[in-house]
Amino acid sequence: MLPRSLAYFFVCLALFAGAACATSRGPAASGPVGPEALLARADRAYNQGDFGQASLLYDQYLSRAAPGPRHEAILATAGLAAERAGRFNEAARHYQNLLTRYPDSAYSRQAAPRLPDLYLALDRPAEAYERAGLLYGAENDASLKAGYRLTQAKSLWAQGRYPEALDLFLEARRQGPASLKRSAEEGVAATLFNLSQQELAETVRQRGQAYPGPEAAYYLAYQSAIKGDLATFELQADYFRQNFPTSPYNQKIAELAADPQGAQGVSPPEARYSVKPNLAKAPAAFASPKAAPLAGKYTVAAIFPLSDDPSSRYAQDILTGLRLALAKSAGQLGLVEMDTHGEPAQAARLVAEVADRTEILAAVGPLTSREALAAAQMAQKLSVPLIAVSNRLGLTEGRPLVFRVFLTPKHQAEAVVRYAVRKLGQGRLGALYPDDAYGRLMRGYFEAEAKILGAEVTAQVTYDPKQANWAEAVVSLTGGQPARRAAASYQAKIGFESLYIPDSAANVSQILAQMAYHDVTKLTYLGTSMWLTPDLPLTAGRYLTQSVIPTAFANISQRPEAVAFREEYRNATGQEPNQFAAYGHDAGLAVLTALAAGAKDRGSLARILQTVNVPGATGPFSFDHEGDFRIEPTLLTVDRSEFKILREAGAE
Repeated sequence: MLPRSLAYFFVCLALFAGAACATSRGPAASGPVGPEALLARADRAYNQGDFGQASLLYDQYLSRAAPGPRHEAILATAGLAAERAGRFNEAARHYQNLLTRYPDSAYSRQAAPRLPDLYLALDRPAEAYERAGLLYGAENDASLKAGYRLTQAKSLWAQGRYPEALDLFLEARRQGPASLKRSAEEGVAATLFNLSQQELAETVRQRGQAYPGPEAAYYLAYQSAIKGDLATFELQADYFRQNFPTSPYNQKIAELAADPQGAQGVSPPEARYSVKPNLAKAPAAFASPKAAPLAGKYTVAAIFPLSDDPSSRYAQDILTGLRLALAKSAGQLGLVEMDTHGEPAQAARLVAEVADRTEILAAVGPLTSREALAAAQMAQKLSVPLIAVSNRLGLTEGRPLVFRVFLTPKHQAEAVVRYAVRKLGQGRLGALYPDDAYGRLMRGYFEAEAKILGAEVTAQVTYDPKQANWAEAVVSLTGGQPARRAAASYQAKIGFESLYIPDSAANVSQILAQMAYHDVTKLTYLGTSMWLTPDLPLTAGRYLTQSVIPTAFANISQRPEAVAFREEYRNATGQEPNQFAAYGHDAGLAVLTALAAGAKDRGSLARILQTVNVPGATGPFSFDHEGDFRIEPTLLTVDRSEFKILREAGAE
């Protein structure tokens, strides 16, 4: 499952990275909710097993957001959420949309087999028949083909086309595995029950002693019995005994002969046959698409949640970036992908497997907090160099073999303080933050860096994120009253030059409006990557012309390395890269850089990684003495209604 910490920090940069999701710390007190926040809530509900709520939120997101690079993955997850919630109409709609827009997508290949059964559940048998027929024609696996034939047979049965249904039930029975045979035989029995006497007699003539000849002969006798035609029943019963003496149906014939009138008004189990499929056992998640393995002199292991976990959509982006980097190795580096299934214990086991495989030089991953910690502990224990892509606190500390490529919340807070103090020359800073674990953590990072740089945090005000009483918090900061200005240029006197607000874009938008209402209109605002949603410049752009917002990767960057990576990614996928793709690329590039500097085995790789400078897509970076990501990240600001580069990565 995706940890709560990722809901705070994994901000998919929708505007800059072409991503279709962003995170939000929670709902705003009022006002519209942006599509990125909707997607974050949908993911959170899905992770918690609230599929009904997740389905509704995915619907809202898809109705408001333009298709992004993960659109097919989101459609697939939305369909699965709806299916698991019993909202079959919505599930079918999402799957059909997925197949229409992305017919060659790996997600489409996983969703397509689910549509026929959904159509059956929705009493749309003609559509189920057609869809199953298309799948049958394109499939080579015999057992899967039998499954599609069974679905087609059920579809014909539901339409009352019993003779045709019988043929397909029998075909499915012949082709399918033992697990499918029983279901096909139930369909045969239900079909025979509904055939006319003439159709049953023709079946007996065609099949003889072969299945289902005896069964058809029994139903001939049964129909005569329930109609009260005892003379015909006696003839058919004698025919059955003479021609099918070993059939288990002889017992049923004997029961009918003992009391033929007792059969009237009593329906056998076959009469209650239903073609409605059991859709309760939908998979936890669709597996992310996998590419063919890369081969090389050395191998890198990618250890990520590739299936059974919603964070697999981010892992797939990382893998794409990693593959692009390793493809530059001129055959030196290969790649093997390992699936954690979202389980920390599995992540640790995979690192142990890597340790035993001498051809693997290093591992990249995992992504989620608990998995990353389990993998890091095992990597250090078994002497495996590991480059994690995770924001887990303290992940690299005390672990010389563990490195990290990720712009953590701590990095972000430190970067905006450095810019305010060193570049803008500000010595008095303020902080307005939510009174929760995240807000207190971010305020601590901010204050610690300010102290190191000799700046003073002259104002600190907190607020209850559940109550969101912005006016009260702002008055505590400014000490002002609303609408006191004597002129449009009036600025209330405050004791700080910039204000740090570590909160969601939706909440920040309302806070800034309150600041302006209380006569604070000229101020530098320092933010986090959670501010990077398309809505913020539109709702609060006029207040953010002096803002400083950190980001790991921006598709508007003009750095040569960023431009080159963007083009490579577009050429490979037809889509825009996001921060996770850039992280994967830079993790692979770090290994390549170390090899170029002389690394030949795990030990020398770890030593050299501690010294290299890497010209990454995220910016020029290195690893500090603890193996953590060291970078001056890209900083953004707002110009009218859009974000723009304030400072490229790597610049002081």
